[in-house]
Amino acid sequence: MSLYKKTDLGIIKISNVLFAQIIINSFKQKECVGKVWPATSKGKLIGSEQKFNVSDVASHILVKHSSDGMNLEIEFSIIIQFGNSISAITTVIADYIADSICDKLGKKPNRIKIHITGIKSKQIARRDLEVVKQYEHLG
Repeated sequence: MSLYKKTDLGIIKISNVLFAQIIINSFKQKECVGKVWPATSKGKLIGSEQKFNVSDVASHILVKHSSDGMNLEIEFSIIIQFGNSISAITTVIADYIADSICDKLGKKPNRIKIHITGIKSKQIARRDLEVVKQYEHLG
Protein backbone atom coordinates (compact mmCIF):
# COMPACT_ATOMS: atom_id res chain seq x y z
CA MET A 1 0.00 0.00 0.00
CA SER A 2 1.37 3.38 -0.96
CA LEU A 3 0.76 6.68 0.75
CA TYR A 4 -1.05 9.39 -1.22
CA LYS A 5 -1.24 13.11 -0.51
CA LYS A 6 -3.41 15.51 -2.47
CA THR A 7 -1.96 18.98 -3.05
CA ASP A 8 -2.85 21.96 -5.24
CA LEU A 9 -0.43 20.61 -7.85
CA GLY A 10 -1.88 17.11 -7.93
CA ILE A 11 -1.50 13.82 -6.10
CA ILE A 12 1.84 12.79 -4.62
CA LYS A 13 2.50 9.06 -4.22
CA ILE A 14 5.09 7.82 -1.72
CA SER A 15 5.89 4.16 -2.20
CA ASN A 16 6.31 1.74 0.71
CA VAL A 17 9.76 1.01 -0.74
CA LEU A 18 11.00 4.29 0.77
CA PHE A 19 9.77 3.26 4.21
CA ALA A 20 11.08 -0.30 3.77
CA GLN A 21 14.56 1.04 2.99
CA ILE A 22 14.47 3.18 6.13
CA ILE A 23 13.38 0.17 8.21
CA ILE A 24 16.15 -2.00 6.75
CA ASN A 25 18.70 0.74 7.48
CA SER A 26 17.49 0.83 11.09
CA PHE A 27 18.49 -2.84 11.40
CA LYS A 28 22.06 -1.80 10.48
CA GLN A 29 22.47 0.39 13.56
CA LYS A 30 25.28 -0.93 15.79
CA GLU A 31 22.81 -1.94 18.54
CA CYS A 32 20.75 -4.00 16.06
CA VAL A 33 23.23 -5.68 13.69
CA GLY A 34 22.67 -9.44 13.72
CA LYS A 35 19.88 -9.11 16.30
CA VAL A 36 16.83 -8.08 14.24
CA TRP A 37 15.21 -9.38 11.05
CA PRO A 38 12.09 -8.36 9.12
CA ALA A 39 9.11 -10.68 9.40
CA THR A 40 5.61 -11.16 8.11
CA SER A 41 2.68 -10.56 10.42
CA LYS A 42 2.42 -14.36 10.78
CA GLY A 43 5.99 -14.61 12.14
CA LYS A 44 7.76 -15.88 9.03
CA LEU A 45 11.24 -14.52 8.35
CA ILE A 46 11.38 -12.40 5.17
CA GLY A 47 14.26 -13.58 2.98
CA SER A 48 17.20 -15.14 4.81
CA GLU A 49 19.10 -14.05 7.91
CA GLN A 50 21.80 -12.32 5.86
CA LYS A 51 19.81 -11.02 2.90
CA PHE A 52 16.31 -9.72 2.31
CA ASN A 53 14.80 -7.86 -0.59
CA VAL A 54 13.52 -4.29 -0.08
CA SER A 55 10.38 -4.95 -2.14
CA ASP A 56 9.58 -8.04 -0.03
CA VAL A 57 9.87 -5.97 3.14
CA ALA A 58 7.78 -3.19 1.55
CA SER A 59 4.91 -5.59 0.91
CA HIS A 60 4.72 -6.41 4.64
CA ILE A 61 4.58 -2.93 6.13
CA LEU A 62 1.57 -0.71 6.61
CA VAL A 63 1.88 3.06 6.23
CA LYS A 64 -1.24 5.15 6.60
CA HIS A 65 -2.45 8.59 7.58
CA SER A 66 -3.34 8.98 11.24
CA SER A 67 -6.94 9.63 12.24
CA ASP A 68 -6.46 13.40 11.92
CA GLY A 69 -5.15 12.97 8.36
CA MET A 70 -2.12 15.16 9.06
CA ASN A 71 0.42 12.59 10.31
CA LEU A 72 1.72 9.13 9.47
CA GLU A 73 1.42 5.81 11.24
CA ILE A 74 3.75 2.93 10.41
CA GLU A 75 3.32 -0.74 11.29
CA PHE A 76 5.70 -3.63 10.62
CA SER A 77 6.86 -6.92 12.12
CA ILE A 78 10.27 -8.15 13.26
CA ILE A 79 12.03 -11.14 14.77
CA ILE A 80 14.55 -10.48 17.56
CA GLN A 81 17.53 -12.59 18.61
CA PHE A 82 17.03 -14.34 21.97
CA GLY A 83 18.70 -12.61 24.92
CA ASN A 84 18.37 -9.03 23.68
CA SER A 85 16.32 -6.28 25.26
CA ILE A 86 13.12 -5.80 23.28
CA SER A 87 12.68 -2.33 24.72
CA ALA A 88 16.21 -1.17 23.87
CA ILE A 89 16.16 -2.55 20.32
CA THR A 90 12.68 -1.27 19.45
CA THR A 91 13.59 2.18 20.81
CA VAL A 92 16.69 2.34 18.59
CA ILE A 93 14.69 1.17 15.54
CA ALA A 94 11.72 3.50 16.13
CA ASP A 95 13.88 6.55 16.84
CA TYR A 96 16.02 5.92 13.73
CA ILE A 97 12.88 5.54 11.58
CA ALA A 98 11.26 8.68 13.05
CA ASP A 99 14.42 10.76 12.53
CA SER A 100 14.89 9.48 8.95
CA ILE A 101 11.27 10.21 8.03
CA CYS A 102 11.59 13.66 9.58
CA ASP A 103 14.66 14.31 7.38
CA LYS A 104 12.78 13.23 4.24
CA LEU A 105 9.23 14.48 4.87
CA GLY A 106 9.71 17.32 7.33
CA LYS A 107 8.08 15.79 10.41
CA LYS A 108 8.13 12.64 12.48
CA PRO A 109 5.38 10.05 12.16
CA ASN A 110 2.65 10.17 14.80
CA ARG A 111 3.02 6.49 15.73
CA ILE A 112 5.35 3.60 14.96
CA LYS A 113 3.95 0.18 15.81
CA ILE A 114 6.45 -2.69 15.88
CA HIS A 115 5.12 -6.24 16.13
CA ILE A 116 7.55 -8.79 17.57
CA THR A 117 6.35 -11.98 15.92
CA GLY A 118 9.24 -14.21 16.93
CA ILE A 119 12.30 -14.75 19.11
CA LYS A 120 15.20 -16.50 17.39
CA SER A 121 17.63 -18.85 19.06
CA LYS A 122 18.25 -22.16 17.27
CA GLN A 123 14.76 -21.91 15.89
CA ILE A 124 12.20 -19.13 15.78
CA ALA A 125 9.78 -19.25 18.70
CA ARG A 126 6.47 -17.59 17.88
CA ARG A 127 5.62 -14.49 19.91
CA ASP A 128 2.86 -11.92 19.75
CA LEU A 129 4.16 -8.69 21.26
CA GLU A 130 3.52 -5.14 20.16
CA VAL A 131 5.59 -2.05 20.92
CA VAL A 132 4.07 1.33 20.11
CA LYS A 133 6.15 4.52 20.04
CA GLN A 134 4.22 7.80 20.01
CA TYR A 135 5.83 10.98 18.75
CA GLU A 136 4.10 14.20 19.73
CA HIS A 137 3.81 17.08 17.32
CA LEU A 138 4.00 20.66 18.41
CA GLY A 139 1.74 23.31 16.99
